[in-house]
Amino acid sequence: MYFTPAGTEFCLQDFVDFPAGTAITVPAGNDFEVGDPVVFSVEGGGSLDTALVAGTQYYVVVATSVTIQVSATIGGTAVTLNGDGGTGSADSAGHVNVSFDPFGAVCDVQSFSIEISREELDTTTLPCGVGAGGGKFATFRSTQAGYASATGTITLFFSDNAQSIGQRMLANVMLKDQGGARVRLFNNTISDGASTPAPDLAKSSFIEGDITLTGVNLDVNPDDPQQGEVTFSVQNVKQLFSTALV
Repeated sequence: MYFTPAGTEFCLQDFVDFPAGTAITVPAGNDFEVGDPVVFSVEGGGSLDTALVAGTQYYVVVATSVTIQVSATIGGTAVTLNGDGGTGSADSAGHVNVSFDPFGAVCDVQSFSIEISREELDTTTLPCGVGAGGGKFATFRSTQAGYASATGTITLFFSDNAQSIGQRMLANVMLKDQGGARVRLFNNTISDGASTPAPDLAKSSFIEGDITLTGVNLDVNPDDPQQGEVTFSVQNVKQLFSTALV
C-alpha cells in the first residue's frame, strides 16, 4: 500500500509566505520532515516565486514548526527565493498549494481492510388512490441508496526504522490538521516494467482516497512482533478498483 502523511498539504499566500531567502512559511500544524518530496501548484490565479517551478519535485532539507526549506535534490542546497511571488510586492487573489508528492510506499503493512457502504433512504409514500382496505399482510417500505461512507483498518509491524512512513502513519493519528493524508490500497498490483518498478495504475486494481486517521491500537507481547492497528475513515474515494470516481 501507499500513504501520503498527514499535515503535508497546505494553501500558502503567494507573496508573504515566500519571502526572499531560503525559508518558506508554512502553518504551525505542519508535519513536514527532512527528506519529504514536495511539489508546488498555483491555484486561483496566484503567482509562484520565480525561483521555483510549479509541478517540479523538490525535497525538504530543513523543517521547523513554521518553515521549510527545499532543494532540487535530496540533501542538497536550499533554493534561494527571489521574493517576487504574488504581485511582486503583495499577495495576489490566488494562492500556492504545497503538498507531499508522490505517495510513499509502506513496507511494514501486515494487512488492511476497508468497508464501503451506502445509506438507505426511506422513500415510502402514501397511496395515490383509494385503497381497498388494510389487507392481511404488512406493506413493504420502498427505499433508495443514499450517501456512501467508507472505513477501514491498517495493521503495521513496528520496525527498527523509527522514521519509516508506516510508523509516521501511527503518529499522524494525533495531528489536529490531517490535511494531505491519503491512501492507495492495492488488491492487485501490476508492474510498469521500468528499471525502477512502480505500479502501473492503468492496469492495477486499487482503492484511493483522502482519509482521516481516527485511532490506533497497539498489540505488544514478548512472543510476537509488535503491531499497531490504525483505523481510518475515507472522505473522498477517488478510485474504486478499475473505476475512477473523480
